[in-house]
Amino acid sequence: MIRLESLQGRFIDHLRRKADFPSAWCAQGAVDSDTGLAIYANAYAARLREALEADHPCLARYLGDELWSRFCAGYIEQHPSRVRSLRGFGAQVPHWLAHNPPFSEHPEVAALAAFERELMDVFDAADAPRMDWSAMQEFEHPDWPHLRFGFHPSTRLLVTETNAVEIWRALKDESDPPPGGVSAAPARLLWRDAERISRFRPVQAEELLALRACLLEGADFATLCERLAALRAPDQVPALAVELLRQWFDDGIIQAIRTP
Repeated sequence: MIRLESLQGRFIDHLRRKADFPSAWCAQGAVDSDTGLAIYANAYAARLREALEADHPCLARYLGDELWSRFCAGYIEQHPSRVRSLRGFGAQVPHWLAHNPPFSEHPEVAALAAFERELMDVFDAADAPRMDWSAMQEFEHPDWPHLRFGFHPSTRLLVTETNAVEIWRALKDESDPPPGGVSAAPARLLWRDAERISRFRPVQAEELLALRACLLEGADFATLCERLAALRAPDQVPALAVELLRQWFDDGIIQAIRTP
């Protein structure tokens, strides 16, 4: 008697091409067992490739058929699907591309994959209320240094040294992508707006410093100003800090204002 657990494990190993599934364990039908097993194995790999392409359509176009097939085969071998949902199946795609040649020799490839995954996470993020700039009027100026800001769950900060976003945009527009190179902006801010549309825009050095403080570290307004003082003259810092904060409210990425 064959245990069900052993039967299932051996079948999965066959689908992943790690072991043969004994023909004697198969019920005989109109199609011989070897042909039937091959159909299952091919279908398994094909569905996983389809899932990767659904998540990374621009990456697939950028690589072309031959390199895309090579990537899929290598990724599926190292990261087989382990859960029922395929939502997270490609979670390791950027890391895999960054560490496996020939893809690792072109940094924009992994960066392009990372950008597409961030867009997915932005779209799938939880819903939450958004605050209007008028909420800041409830606080007296002496309270401002101690204020901290909660960001909408869809807010993401992607730092990249490559022009992967420019490549993505060209591919989305069905234009020829530019050669891989250095990005004109050090980072991108991504979020989902109130109409459930995924947005992104470039972030320059001053705002990047501010977002790292407030979004990633949860810093208060006083700390934000201290960080900006490293890039601007002290008399310019308050106006710049307020300008950046107002932009975040206008973008719709501020969810809460927290006091001590």
